[in-house]
Amino acid sequence: MLDPNALVIQILTAGPIFLFSLVFHEYAHAAVAYRLGDRLAAWTGRLTLDPRPHLDPVGSIFMPMAGIAVGWATSGVGFIFGWAKPVPVNPRDLRNASRDMAIIALAGPLANLFLLGVCAFLIRGLVASGVGPDDGLSVVLEMAAFGVYINGLLALFNMIPLPPLDGSKVLAFVLGPELGQKLLSFNPGLSLLFLMFLVFQGYLNKPLWMAVQLGEWLAGTSLVRFLI
Repeated sequence: MLDPNALVIQILTAGPIFLFSLVFHEYAHAAVAYRLGDRLAAWTGRLTLDPRPHLDPVGSIFMPMAGIAVGWATSGVGFIFGWAKPVPVNPRDLRNASRDMAIIALAGPLANLFLLGVCAFLIRGLVASGVGPDDGLSVVLEMAAFGVYINGLLALFNMIPLPPLDGSKVLAFVLGPELGQKLLSFNPGLSLLFLMFLVFQGYLNKPLWMAVQLGEWLAGTSLVRFLI
């Protein structure tokens, strides 16, 4: 029988981690754009860790809560999915537009991998100190384990080379101006349908498992016992 209290606990532990990970991802885009000469994100209030300018009601709240609910209903973790408002970038202010756009795009997934490492090393430290799933600090372990899972998912998903995801801008730079522009002009509606196909057919499960395996290697322990 499903326990509603377990759903509330998952929302309170996974929800804040997911929101912060989204905000940190977008902040990384804004910070790198600023360093490369583009001030648009700063002028529009996006060069901040304050979540309010970044969050999208549907993508940042409804969708991740739906994913958490699915995980609760299936007695697992679920596919916690969502998005924030994209950071505005003005390519004309960049010294090398195609290269710098790729660097700005790459900053978001790299920020998530950084958070994955932070969460993994936090788990390693707590476990080495004798903290377990049944101790008073178990909620910290659970939140850190969600941090590994969520940031692995965000890094992986955003590097899919389909517009408007970050991976498309990185691949566009690699392909060169002509092919890159064709990629970036790909219909975003078709991209969304293809992304949904990948998710619901489970094609992202193995890459996500590899990202979680990286987190477990860094943490020095299995994460499943902290999540379920």
